[in-house]
Amino acid sequence: MTWLLPLVAALPLLAAAFAMHRLSWWTPAVAAVPALVAALLVPIGESLDLPWLLLGAHFGLDEIGRIFLIFTSILWTAAGIHAVASMRGTPHVGRFNTFFLLAMAGNLWLIVGQDLVSFYVGFAVMGISSYGLVIHEGDRSALRAGKVYLVLTLGAELALFVALVMIASITGSILPTPEDLVELDDLAIGLLILGLAVKAGLIPLHVWLPLAHPAAPIPASAVLSGAMIKVALLGWLRFLPVGEVALPGWGLLFVFAGLATALYAAPIGILQSNPKVLLAYSSVGKMGLMAMTLGLMLIEPAMAPVAAIGLALYAGHHALTKGGLFLGVGLRKSSGLQGLVFGGLVLLALSMAAVPLTSGAVAKYGIKPIFVDSDWAWLQVAVALTTVATAWMMVRFVWSLKRVHVAGHDVLMERDPGRNNEVRAERASKRFFDRGRVAGWFGFGARLETSSADTDRSGRGSASPSMPRVTWALVGWVPLLGLVILYPLVLGSPTAWLTDVGLIALAGLLAIPVSVLAVRRPAALATLVDSIKPGDLLGLVRPLLMSARWTLRWSIRGYRNAYARVAAPLRERLTELARRPPSDLDRRLTAWPLAGGLWLGIMTLLIVLALVVPTQKPTFPRVDHDDPRPVMAPPTPSPAAPDAVTIAPAPLPDVTDDDPSVPPTDEPTDRPDALDPSAEPDAPVLDAPSRPIEPTESDIATSESPALEPQPAELVCDPDEPYVFRHAASDREVVLDRCISVDGTPQRLDAPPLSNALVLLIQTHLNARGFDAGPADGLIGPRTRDAIRRFQTDRGVAPTGAVTFDLLDRLREPD
Repeated sequence: MTWLLPLVAALPLLAAAFAMHRLSWWTPAVAAVPALVAALLVPIGESLDLPWLLLGAHFGLDEIGRIFLIFTSILWTAAGIHAVASMRGTPHVGRFNTFFLLAMAGNLWLIVGQDLVSFYVGFAVMGISSYGLVIHEGDRSALRAGKVYLVLTLGAELALFVALVMIASITGSILPTPEDLVELDDLAIGLLILGLAVKAGLIPLHVWLPLAHPAAPIPASAVLSGAMIKVALLGWLRFLPVGEVALPGWGLLFVFAGLATALYAAPIGILQSNPKVLLAYSSVGKMGLMAMTLGLMLIEPAMAPVAAIGLALYAGHHALTKGGLFLGVGLRKSSGLQGLVFGGLVLLALSMAAVPLTSGAVAKYGIKPIFVDSDWAWLQVAVALTTVATAWMMVRFVWSLKRVHVAGHDVLMERDPGRNNEVRAERASKRFFDRGRVAGWFGFGARLETSSADTDRSGRGSASPSMPRVTWALVGWVPLLGLVILYPLVLGSPTAWLTDVGLIALAGLLAIPVSVLAVRRPAALATLVDSIKPGDLLGLVRPLLMSARWTLRWSIRGYRNAYARVAAPLRERLTELARRPPSDLDRRLTAWPLAGGLWLGIMTLLIVLALVVPTQKPTFPRVDHDDPRPVMAPPTPSPAAPDAVTIAPAPLPDVTDDDPSVPPTDEPTDRPDALDPSAEPDAPVLDAPSRPIEPTESDIATSESPALEPQPAELVCDPDEPYVFRHAASDREVVLDRCISVDGTPQRLDAPPLSNALVLLIQTHLNARGFDAGPADGLIGPRTRDAIRRFQTDRGVAPTGAVTFDLLDRLREPD
């Protein structure tokens, strides 16, 4: 089935070539179907090489690539159906279909293309084609958004091109392996991060997102926010050494950049009245959360195998949910079935807010362990703040949907602003629950008003021509909504369904007073709505700058007032002292009490310094002149060291006084310690002339004895023998490499690489031994770590909670 992989990008490219023809209006709806079929049928690990394409294209699918290809093809198909249903017959629809299909081809190509060239070509085709989608409307705001988008996109592509060229140069291949990526230098990593950060929308490179999303048509906004920004995450996972080596510096950059992005986008998004702009800022915040997860993976490589799958699934949840929200906004602006559309949008908003029992809760559960296992407690608090902020953004999104665009007019679903007085008068007489009012809120009361031209003679209005288009658009949107509903049932467990229950409840409680104030006193919050323009970098900083300006101004004023109060008396005192004659000052200084006090203070200070400051003695060697032994006498071998090699001095030749080679000496010859025959025979002759002692051949042989050479280390493990960790009751096992060969030398590993299967077996063993490790789901969380520590304590080892081969050995031992 590998022949399907080239068709993933070839079919949209072929359809784009004929998109201007009037009979090819349906191609955007089916061009991504081969990609979905390939994602479901092509086995993981299969590949197809096309050496004649570019520099040698390599198509394939890994586990991460399959997840990205599934949700990307689904979203492009749903958006294509919506584009066919809503844009047929509109001006320049052929141009829109051409750019839409080209962007689709580039997005799908970079997913299935495993080599560097294919990734860049797909990225460039997708980025340049999206410019045509952004400026499709042709108005002033669309052209401005397109200019900002094009400048940032071209800069990002240039940085990415240089980074990929450097990767190919360093690794020596356009298809680098994870082991090859370990050799990347900081410049290549920095350019790769910079080139993809623009597409990801990290602050401050996010300014194109809130400008491009409201300017582009609804189908283009759905794929821009749902699918295209995720390619940055795929590029980082594919071309950074994730899981191979720790990069703490770059990991911290991702963590802080992602945290700043998430916390910056939330308050600005809440203040927006345009639902598309609000959803754009929501995408920026979610990409910040994904960047934080990637940063922790770079800091802790052991968590990468498990966290990468959770991160990919979270990206899939966000793509489907955000694409459904954008398409639902487009349906909300059409006539008919408004109750169904509004209900689906509420469900998608709850999923985006990670409300329990939704896909958002399950996706959040997949990346939560990496935040829990981090050493930074403040990071968990920051993630909790982003969760609360996202919930408030979705509440604000649902609130903004009460104004529905019907047949080219804005219809206020709740009440007419021009009839405020009548509404206030009727409010007291109305019941608390008005069925008509609720129906109007949910859209059941909104219908397309027919004009007199559309009314026949019998008085019955003719059907709106937009009704069939809305029905066809629902064909692509309703299955997308169904996938979001089935996500927690298929990929989640009961434990994951209740993720962040307390945080969501807290967000709801805090949102109640603001909602009541917005309903009862809308003017109180009206000044805050749209107070920050989309794409304004200084939106949140401007109030701080104003505060700093006023603080500085009042500080200078206070300083001047305080200086005036203190300087006046001081100036008067100095003037008084200056007017006194000099003899007065001299007489005071020479008076006995003052002079005696000064001398006493100086002497006391010197005594204290002498007592406090330590005195260091010189460290020169002590030489006793009464000792007849020379200072540089050779050391005497100790009898306590039997293994030491003793070199005997060579015999000295007989020297007589007639020998001219001996210089004369002035020392007396009557030295009893050297010439007295009654001296002790064992006493050493200390006055013998000092000559260099050359070692003999036997001494050299003795010093080079094989007994003194270091012995080679014993073979402690066999690289060819695998380590099998199994659980007999469940017939599950994991084969690991405990011994690896490094430069031909076998070395034992202390800890195995973490995987879902290994964590699942550890949880099964711990639960079988009575150490409650939680549900056996293959995710190592706080509960599993606590069970490992309790097991290690029971076995009498240090409770580190780490997964090591020692832990596996002890788990394999029978009870």
